[in-house]
Amino acid sequence: MDRMKTFFKYFLMVVIFFIFSNFLIDSFLKVSYTDMKDYKINVKEIFVDVTEAKVTKRNGYINGIVKNKSDKVVENKYLKISMLSKNNNVLGEKYVKIEKLEPQELRKYEIKFDYDNVKTFEIEMVDTKPEEVDFFELVKSNAKDLMSNKTN
Repeated sequence: MDRMKTFFKYFLMVVIFFIFSNFLIDSFLKVSYTDMKDYKINVKEIFVDVTEAKVTKRNGYINGIVKNKSDKVVENKYLKISMLSKNNNVLGEKYVKIEKLEPQELRKYEIKFDYDNVKTFEIEMVDTKPEEVDFFELVKSNAKDLMSNKTN
């Protein structure tokens, strides 16, 4: 019976430590995010607003809304969000697909990014999204090309 009590005490200590450490980690992460207030929205076709934009030194997120204020349906468009450094160099881009936005329809969007030292961002609407290249497929195809050139 003493063994069970000892086991239960250790188990309880581990659970309490786990809960306490998760609480501290969560608290620290929320404090480490700062607001991004300097950004540009270059969209005329629909109304785009940023409700929250937070960034750390390594990553961040942007939440917002889009609303079609026109009488026409907006479809097959993309919001392009360009993450910029303090020198306005593009660090990366994220895209939000707008499949079909009816007149007066309101929709939320969220972007998460993993770029270092993002200071500002720009939002614009584009018709197409660049093709994503699968890195591993690219390496495999290049390796096959190299192997076929060696045998020739």
